[in-house]
Amino acid sequence: MAKVGDKYILHSSNGMDYSIEIISVNDYRPPEEKYGVDIYDGNGIYAGDVMFIGDEFLNRCDVELI
Repeated sequence: MAKVGDKYILHSSNGMDYSIEIISVNDYRPPEEKYGVDIYDGNGIYAGDVMFIGDEFLNRCDVELI
């Protein structure tokens, strides 16, 4: 189970890598919207809004080791 502060990398089909950081976990949201995340592109540019994703999405990502 992911927790606030966990970081992931999405290797997108468009060839870019995106950094994902979990900023909130809400067990009362639908499962596909359980995690509020910030997403940054490969240049560190913020996507501009909190996005909501679920475990299925996170399972396609790699854990970012710091």
